[in-house]
Amino acid sequence: MSKSFGNTITYLRKERGITQKQAAEDLEISQALLSHYEKGIRECSLDFVIKTADYYGVSCDYILGVSAQRNPGEMEEPAEKQENKAMLENLNRRVIVNTVDFIFRILMEINEREITKASAEIMMSTLYSLIRILYKNNSDNDEDFFQKSTYSYECRNNSLFEDRKARLIEKITEYSKSRSKEKVELSYQIISEKYSDLASSVLNLIHNTEKLMK
Repeated sequence: MSKSFGNTITYLRKERGITQKQAAEDLEISQALLSHYEKGIRECSLDFVIKTADYYGVSCDYILGVSAQRNPGEMEEPAEKQENKAMLENLNRRVIVNTVDFIFRILMEINEREITKASAEIMMSTLYSLIRILYKNNSDNDEDFFQKSTYSYECRNNSLFEDRKARLIEKITEYSKSRSKEKVELSYQIISEKYSDLASSVLNLIHNTEKLMK
Protein backbone atom coordinates (compact mmCIF):
# COMPACT_ATOMS: atom_id res chain seq x y z
CA MET A 1 0.00 0.00 0.00
CA SER A 2 1.37 3.45 -0.93
CA LYS A 3 2.40 5.61 2.02
CA SER A 4 0.52 8.53 0.44
CA PHE A 5 -2.82 6.69 0.58
CA GLY A 6 -3.74 8.07 4.01
CA ASN A 7 -2.80 11.62 3.05
CA THR A 8 -4.76 11.36 -0.20
CA ILE A 9 -8.02 10.14 1.31
CA THR A 10 -7.72 12.79 4.04
CA TYR A 11 -7.18 15.47 1.40
CA LEU A 12 -10.12 14.28 -0.71
CA ARG A 13 -12.43 14.16 2.29
CA LYS A 14 -11.52 17.66 3.46
CA GLU A 15 -11.67 19.01 -0.07
CA ARG A 16 -15.29 17.88 -0.21
CA GLY A 17 -16.01 19.31 3.23
CA ILE A 18 -17.01 15.87 4.55
CA THR A 19 -16.50 14.98 8.21
CA GLN A 20 -14.61 11.83 9.09
CA LYS A 21 -17.76 10.49 10.75
CA GLN A 22 -19.85 11.03 7.60
CA ALA A 23 -17.22 9.48 5.32
CA ALA A 24 -16.94 6.46 7.60
CA GLU A 25 -20.71 5.95 7.53
CA ASP A 26 -20.84 6.28 3.75
CA LEU A 27 -17.98 3.82 3.34
CA GLU A 28 -19.59 1.46 5.86
CA ILE A 29 -16.69 1.28 8.30
CA SER A 30 -16.13 2.67 11.80
CA GLN A 31 -14.78 6.17 12.27
CA ALA A 32 -11.90 4.73 14.30
CA LEU A 33 -10.87 2.47 11.42
CA LEU A 34 -11.07 5.32 8.89
CA SER A 35 -8.95 7.42 11.23
CA HIS A 36 -6.33 4.65 11.26
CA TYR A 37 -6.35 4.48 7.46
CA GLU A 38 -5.96 8.25 7.15
CA LYS A 39 -3.07 8.33 9.63
CA GLY A 40 -1.38 5.33 7.99
CA ILE A 41 -1.60 3.26 11.16
CA ARG A 42 -3.35 0.38 9.38
CA GLU A 43 -3.46 -0.86 5.81
CA CYS A 44 -6.77 -1.42 4.06
CA SER A 45 -7.90 -4.04 1.58
CA LEU A 46 -7.93 -3.59 -2.19
CA ASP A 47 -11.74 -3.68 -2.07
CA PHE A 48 -11.70 -0.64 0.21
CA VAL A 49 -9.32 1.19 -2.16
CA ILE A 50 -11.76 0.61 -5.05
CA LYS A 51 -14.74 1.62 -2.92
CA THR A 52 -13.01 4.81 -1.73
CA ALA A 53 -11.93 5.72 -5.27
CA ASP A 54 -15.56 5.36 -6.44
CA TYR A 55 -16.76 7.37 -3.45
CA TYR A 56 -14.53 10.35 -4.27
CA GLY A 57 -14.81 9.94 -8.03
CA VAL A 58 -11.12 9.38 -8.70
CA SER A 59 -9.03 6.57 -10.15
CA CYS A 60 -7.38 3.91 -8.00
CA ASP A 61 -4.01 5.01 -9.42
CA TYR A 62 -4.58 8.53 -8.09
CA ILE A 63 -5.73 7.41 -4.67
CA LEU A 64 -2.68 5.13 -4.35
CA GLY A 65 -0.29 7.88 -5.44
CA VAL A 66 0.66 6.13 -8.69
CA SER A 67 -0.71 8.92 -10.89
CA ALA A 68 -1.13 12.67 -10.32
CA GLN A 69 -4.18 12.68 -12.63
CA ARG A 70 -7.49 12.04 -10.95
CA ASN A 71 -9.21 10.59 -14.01
CA PRO A 72 -6.73 10.32 -16.92
CA GLY A 73 -9.23 8.99 -19.46
CA GLU A 74 -12.25 11.05 -18.47
CA MET A 75 -13.65 13.60 -20.91
CA GLU A 76 -15.43 16.58 -19.45
CA GLU A 77 -17.85 19.05 -20.98
CA PRO A 78 -16.50 22.62 -21.38
CA ALA A 79 -18.88 23.97 -18.71
CA GLU A 80 -17.72 21.33 -16.26
CA LYS A 81 -14.09 22.13 -17.03
CA GLN A 82 -14.70 25.81 -16.30
CA GLU A 83 -16.42 25.01 -13.03
CA ASN A 84 -13.65 22.62 -11.98
CA LYS A 85 -11.01 25.19 -12.94
CA ALA A 86 -12.69 27.87 -10.79
CA MET A 87 -12.97 25.45 -7.87
CA LEU A 88 -9.29 24.50 -8.19
CA GLU A 89 -8.22 28.16 -8.34
CA ASN A 90 -10.22 28.99 -5.22
CA LEU A 91 -8.86 25.94 -3.42
CA ASN A 92 -5.25 26.78 -4.33
CA ARG A 93 -5.73 30.38 -3.22
CA ARG A 94 -7.16 29.31 0.13
CA VAL A 95 -4.42 26.70 0.65
CA ILE A 96 -1.63 29.22 0.00
CA VAL A 97 -3.14 32.09 2.03
CA ASN A 98 -3.92 29.84 4.99
CA THR A 99 -0.47 28.24 4.91
CA VAL A 100 1.19 31.66 5.00
CA ASP A 101 -1.03 32.50 8.00
CA PHE A 102 0.08 29.22 9.63
CA ILE A 103 3.76 30.07 9.05
CA PHE A 104 3.37 33.47 10.71
CA ARG A 105 1.58 31.90 13.68
CA ILE A 106 4.56 29.58 14.16
CA LEU A 107 6.93 32.54 13.81
CA MET A 108 4.98 34.44 16.49
CA GLU A 109 5.31 31.47 18.83
CA ILE A 110 9.04 31.16 18.16
CA ASN A 111 9.29 34.93 18.69
CA GLU A 112 12.80 35.41 17.34
CA ARG A 113 13.35 38.55 15.27
CA GLU A 114 16.04 37.16 12.95
CA ILE A 115 14.03 34.01 12.22
CA THR A 116 10.91 36.04 11.43
CA LYS A 117 12.87 38.51 9.29
CA ALA A 118 14.63 35.81 7.23
CA SER A 119 11.36 33.88 6.76
CA ALA A 120 9.50 36.99 5.58
CA GLU A 121 12.28 37.94 3.17
CA ILE A 122 12.30 34.43 1.67
CA MET A 123 8.55 34.71 0.99
CA MET A 124 8.91 38.23 -0.44
CA SER A 125 11.71 37.07 -2.73
CA THR A 126 9.56 34.21 -4.06
CA LEU A 127 6.52 36.44 -4.61
CA TYR A 128 8.66 39.08 -6.30
CA SER A 129 9.92 36.47 -8.78
CA LEU A 130 6.35 35.41 -9.57
CA ILE A 131 5.32 39.02 -10.19
CA ARG A 132 8.26 39.54 -12.54
CA ILE A 133 7.42 36.37 -14.49
CA LEU A 134 3.70 37.16 -14.74
CA TYR A 135 4.50 40.71 -15.80
CA LYS A 136 5.97 39.22 -18.97
CA ASN A 137 2.59 37.86 -20.11
CA ASN A 138 2.40 40.91 -22.36
CA SER A 139 5.53 41.92 -24.25
CA ASP A 140 4.22 45.51 -24.34
CA ASN A 141 4.36 45.83 -20.54
CA ASP A 142 6.97 48.45 -19.64
CA GLU A 143 9.94 46.86 -17.87
CA ASP A 144 10.80 50.30 -16.45
CA PHE A 145 8.08 49.55 -13.88
CA PHE A 146 10.89 47.72 -12.03
CA GLN A 147 14.10 49.39 -10.90
CA LYS A 148 16.17 46.27 -11.57
CA SER A 149 16.72 44.99 -15.09
CA THR A 150 15.70 41.42 -15.92
CA TYR A 151 19.30 40.18 -15.86
CA SER A 152 20.10 42.05 -12.65
CA TYR A 153 16.95 40.83 -10.88
CA GLU A 154 17.51 37.17 -11.80
CA CYS A 155 21.04 37.17 -10.43
CA ARG A 156 20.40 39.33 -7.38
CA ASN A 157 17.07 37.79 -6.37
CA ASN A 158 18.43 34.24 -6.58
CA SER A 159 21.37 35.33 -4.45
CA LEU A 160 19.02 37.04 -1.98
CA PHE A 161 16.86 33.92 -1.68
CA GLU A 162 19.79 31.59 -1.04
CA ASP A 163 21.39 34.03 1.42
CA ARG A 164 18.18 34.36 3.48
CA LYS A 165 17.58 30.61 3.32
CA ALA A 166 21.08 29.95 4.68
CA ARG A 167 20.56 32.55 7.41
CA LEU A 168 17.20 31.04 8.38
CA ILE A 169 18.67 27.53 8.61
CA GLU A 170 21.53 28.88 10.74
CA LYS A 171 19.19 30.74 13.12
CA ILE A 172 16.74 27.82 13.40
CA THR A 173 19.63 25.47 14.19
CA GLU A 174 20.85 27.83 16.93
CA TYR A 175 17.32 28.12 18.31
CA SER A 176 16.80 24.34 18.37
CA LYS A 177 20.03 23.83 20.35
CA SER A 178 19.25 26.52 22.92
CA ARG A 179 18.17 25.09 26.27
CA SER A 180 16.58 28.37 27.38
CA LYS A 181 14.16 28.65 24.44
CA GLU A 182 10.70 27.12 24.52
CA LYS A 183 10.32 25.06 21.34
CA VAL A 184 7.16 24.83 19.22
CA GLU A 185 6.10 21.19 19.04
CA LEU A 186 4.56 20.12 15.73
CA SER A 187 3.05 16.88 14.47
CA TYR A 188 0.10 15.76 12.35
CA GLN A 189 -2.12 15.58 15.43
CA ILE A 190 -0.96 18.91 16.91
CA ILE A 191 -1.45 20.75 13.62
CA SER A 192 -4.90 19.17 13.20
CA GLU A 193 -6.01 20.14 16.70
CA LYS A 194 -4.10 23.31 17.68
CA TYR A 195 -4.38 24.95 14.26
CA SER A 196 -7.67 23.33 13.23
CA ASP A 197 -8.82 26.36 11.20
CA LEU A 198 -5.71 26.13 8.99
CA ALA A 199 -4.81 22.44 9.22
CA SER A 200 -6.61 21.32 6.07
CA SER A 201 -4.79 23.89 3.93
CA VAL A 202 -1.38 23.18 5.45
CA LEU A 203 -1.73 19.41 5.07
CA ASN A 204 -3.04 19.78 1.51
CA LEU A 205 -0.10 22.01 0.54
CA ILE A 206 2.40 19.52 1.96
CA HIS A 207 0.64 16.58 0.32
CA ASN A 208 0.30 18.22 -3.12
CA THR A 209 3.85 19.58 -3.16
CA GLU A 210 5.33 16.21 -2.26
CA LYS A 211 3.29 14.67 -5.09
CA LEU A 212 4.80 17.22 -7.49
CA MET A 213 8.29 16.19 -6.33
CA LYS A 214 7.69 12.72 -7.79
